[in-house]
Formats: sequence, C-alpha cells, structure tokens
Amino acid sequence: MKPQFDNQVMSSFLLWFDHTLLNKGEAYQNTTGQFYSVSDDYYGYYTYASSYSQFVSDASITGATIPTGLYAGNTLVNVGDGGNDGLYAIDYGNGRSYWSGDQSNDVTGSFAIKDFNVYLTSRTEDEILFQTQYTNRNKIASIIPTGLEPDTRTYPVVYLKPDGSSNEPLALGGMDNTKINIRAIVIADSQFDIDAIGSLFRDQRQQNIALLEASEMPFNQFGYYRNDQYNYTGIATNRGPDNRIFIEDVDISRFDRVLENEVRKFNPNVFSTLIDFELSKFRFPRQS
Repeated sequence: MKPQFDNQVMSSFLLWFDHTLLNKGEAYQNTTGQFYSVSDDYYGYYTYASSYSQFVSDASITGATIPTGLYAGNTLVNVGDGGNDGLYAIDYGNGRSYWSGDQSNDVTGSFAIKDFNVYLTSRTEDEILFQTQYTNRNKIASIIPTGLEPDTRTYPVVYLKPDGSSNEPLALGGMDNTKINIRAIVIADSQFDIDAIGSLFRDQRQQNIALLEASEMPFNQFGYYRNDQYNYTGIATNRGPDNRIFIEDVDISRFDRVLENEVRKFNPNVFSTLIDFELSKFRFPRQS
C-alpha cells in the first residue's frame, strides 16, 4: 500500500522533533568510541556496533560531529571506500556500521550522540513504561564497553506515536480541517531533562512543520544517506502552505505519584512525562 497523509505527517514530525531537540535544545554530545563486532549480520554485511544507539545525522546542527567515515586501525575509511573489506554504510539511527569484510583492526570513530534517542512507535504507553526494562546508555558505554545488540533498550529516549485523528468540515467545496494528535512519551535520567524537554516543546505551539514527501526522506534501508548529506534546514525551509502542518496546541502532563511509583518499580532510576501535540491542516481529502 502506498503511503497516506498520516504516514507523511508522522515521518515529517519525527524529523522536525529530532531537529528541534538537537538545534534549539542543543541536546547532543561529541565523543569518540569503538565499534564492536556483534552477532547479527545485515544483508550479508559484517556489523560493528557502538555503545550508543543514535548518532546525530543532521548537517544543520552546528558543532555536531557527523561521521561519513570510520577508522580501521589507523586508516580512515570513508563510506564506499576500502575495496572488498570496505565500509558500506553508517547507520546513524542505530549507532552501527556495516562492512563488506571482517575487520582485523579495531574500528573507531568520532561522532555526536543524541541526549535523547527518538523513535516512532506503535506500542502502548503500558508496554513502554510498565513492561520494558531500560538500561542507561552511559552505564553501557562507561562500565561495560560493548556494541549494542538490537534488542537492547536504552534511555534517555522519546517515543512518538499517533494518538487519534479526525476530519472536521470547514468550508464548502469539500475542505476539512484534519486534526492529528501525536503523543511523545519521554523517558529521562533526571528531572532537569524532563523539565527542559517539556519547556522546549511547549513553546513550539503555533509553529508550522514542513511536510516532506516520501522521496525526500533522507535515509536508506541501512540508515545511511540516500543521496546527499541530510540537512533538515535545507529541505524544510520555504515550504508553502500546502506543504506545512500547524501545531495547534501542546500539552505537558505528568503521572500522579501512584503511577510514577509503578514505573519506578520496574525502572527505578527513570523520570517520565507525556507531551501531547495537536496538529491541524486544511485539506481537500476527498479530491484525488
């Protein structure tokens, strides 16, 4: 099935949310680290994973180190170089790299890691908060340096999920106001970060978000750039009214003490909050 309007909104919202957090919140840290061989190959390529699950990939983030190559021993290997044992791709969304051959030397690199990983999800709040055990990403990196396996859940993290939608008649000729609700489920390691992320996105009310086409999505199946280096500002600015969606309202909510205690029974060191966005778009949904 081809993508529909809601698919376009969720994909575009993910890129906007991530960019806003990195740009206005400066929510990243530059670091260096090793990539470790992990158990699963991907499409026949050797997988080397870092201790972090998401790197900054947006070239519009000033000061962030965005890798387009890694070191095998003392040799810098850029994506696409290295011959039969070369570097095929860097997976920014999962903190991994894919190589054509097994590496006999240590794989290392410099990169910017996000303060919050950001994912789209279809899981319920109950699954995310009460049925999933998380590991603080800093503990993995500093105490047990190893590559993350795919099923490892780390925090701080934000999960974005659709939370209902409707079409409300607006004008003659078939124009509707399409309203889409999106919920951000935030899991952090300090009350400071919970307050900061809530404050940042509360203040984005009455902003416009660029709606990007499927052909403009920046990453391929390996998590690397499809074409040129991804620059959110470059692809999202100067969008006309037909290619924007409006943030009607933003609501920040906290769990009561009983629910907060239930969350901490399973994950004792986490802090959590919910950010609810109401988006609206004037459309002619019945026109082909």
